[in-house]
Amino acid sequence: MKIFKIIVLTICVSAHCSCVAAEKKEMKTSEIIALMKKGKPVQVAGKIIIGDLDFTTVGKSFVITANLLRCEIQSNIFFEQCVFMGKVTSNGKHGELPVQTCFRNNLVFTGCDFRGETDFDGAVVFGMVNFSRSVFRENVNFNNMAVWAKDSYFAGISAEKIFSMIYASFAGNLNFFDAAFHGNASFQETSVKGKLMFNNCSFEERAGFDMMEAYGNAFFNYAKFKKTADFSWARFMGAVEFVNVTLEEQANFEKTSFLNTVNFEGVDSARLNNINQ
Repeated sequence: MKIFKIIVLTICVSAHCSCVAAEKKEMKTSEIIALMKKGKPVQVAGKIIIGDLDFTTVGKSFVITANLLRCEIQSNIFFEQCVFMGKVTSNGKHGELPVQTCFRNNLVFTGCDFRGETDFDGAVVFGMVNFSRSVFRENVNFNNMAVWAKDSYFAGISAEKIFSMIYASFAGNLNFFDAAFHGNASFQETSVKGKLMFNNCSFEERAGFDMMEAYGNAFFNYAKFKKTADFSWARFMGAVEFVNVTLEEQANFEKTSFLNTVNFEGVDSARLNNINQ
């Protein structure tokens, strides 16, 4: 009889531990916001994040211009292999005025799974940005983002819908090595002061690089474009490589400026429209 009780107790304790372990896999966004409000670092790995994560709710906003507020976050932010069930955003409205977020330290989301929309429009980041190996299930926006760090990583990401990085600026290097874009990908008027890397990327829909400015060397080697690739009016100040790029439709290079060397080795020249080397 005692042996039976011990077995039953062991089973119950094991079941309880399993439930506790399962509960610990989930984390509410309110817990994350609470950490940032105290100025503490956010270091989260392997969690399912429940709810919308709105960085503009961290603290009081202050006036930047007559029509814009800014919320500043001092915390170092690090997420690894987390699943975000809700929307992740760094902009919104306080009353009638728009508010954007300034991240004073690193902004890291490596190997994460974003199930809702991801919106970092207008964000300012002084630390490293790293979204490497993350999956975006819905539309993702990094428009007007300004990053002042040496390196920004989006290597190995997968964007299932629209990926938009229009009019963003990067003071250092921007790395998209091995990224996969399943919807439209837009980089119009984005400025990169360091190296620009799109090696081995795949674009299943339209890819827009028109009016982009790359000051360092730019690499598109072994990239695959299934639809139109638009480089019109782009300016490349450093050396550019398009070695063994696959173009299934026409690529537009109207008024594109190459101020250094450019290499199209292994590319079907018949698909290079308006090229002027």
